Amino acid sequence: MTTYAAILAGGVGNRMHSATIPKQFLTLGDRPIIIWTIQKIIRSQAFDHLYVAIHPEWKDYLRDLIDRWEINTDSMTIVSGGKERLDSIENVVDAIYDAHTVDPDDKILIHDAVRPFITDQIIQDSLRALDRHPAVVAAIPATDTMLWIENGTRVDSMPDRSKLFNGQAPDSFRLSILAKSLKELTPQQRRVITGTAQICLLDGIPIHTIPGDPVNIKLTSDSDMLIAEGLIQKELGE
Repeated sequence: MTTYAAILAGGVGNRMHSATIPKQFLTLGDRPIIIWTIQKIIRSQAFDHLYVAIHPEWKDYLRDLIDRWEINTDSMTIVSGGKERLDSIENVVDAIYDAHTVDPDDKILIHDAVRPFITDQIIQDSLRALDRHPAVVAAIPATDTMLWIENGTRVDSMPDRSKLFNGQAPDSFRLSILAKSLKELTPQQRRVITGTAQICLLDGIPIHTIPGDPVNIKLTSDSDMLIAEGLIQKELGE
């Protein structure tokens, strides 16, 4: 069995008001966000191969950062990210199939470059769950009151919060099942996909959950960065 990790860093999001570069390259503590994430994945020692999908125009910049932080690249492959998240995932899967012989029990964990607080527990739980399930996503229970609003501002209903969870990353799969589901997506399905695990769900593949972590936040806004700075200072102080 071979285990793969994929870090998706193809986005050039603009919700960071002060960002002049893609958010994954912003400095958090003493290093760029993406370097934190790469180091967490490598230090887990859970993967045989790591793939990073990055916007083509930022490949050289990423390579310079990797050199500067003296990250071992023996098991790392940098591929071009696509226009959409789905395209980046396909590029990674295609690159794996081009370079390796894939067995039915091979696993892949897909993570966001801007979730630098992934834990070893989440990684290990995800990979172990794939021994029993074809697809797994990290999730935490919803804590706020949920409001269903069909249109405008009027609340139509309040769903039962006990049955609602916030999906995080990583999303993990048996690689061959993910590859099959990707190939079988219709053009209409491709347009509605918003989450990685949805790729398999739309193909009728059951998705199971493992406990996420409230600390495993996705950095998409200025307020997220303020929280992250506090969290990272605690890590640097340990």
